Amino acid sequence: MNLNTNDIKMDIINIISKIDDADKLKRIYKNIEQDNVESDLKPNIQDSFVKITEGLSFKQILEEQNYEPITYEEFRVIADQIKWDHSLEELLEVLD
Repeated sequence: MNLNTNDIKMDIINIISKIDDADKLKRIYKNIEQDNVESDLKPNIQDSFVKITEGLSFKQILEEQNYEPITYEEFRVIADQIKWDHSLEELLEVLD
């Protein structure tokens, strides 16, 4: 017998509505609440969607992205701190 989610929900409601023990209902509630918390930890793809804004100037785009330019010297300081596992030559060899 294949049950869809609505059938399962109704079965659960019917079972729970027959329970009069408050402690048992609290335990059931805590279990359901814990399951929901754990499932809420999964990333929601909808959260990654952003509204597309059209007709912005380059300056407005930079402002929306909180763009803060850095000089080449500042970039080099950051880049030089990166610990590479392989040399540039080794990485280029892989591409051949």
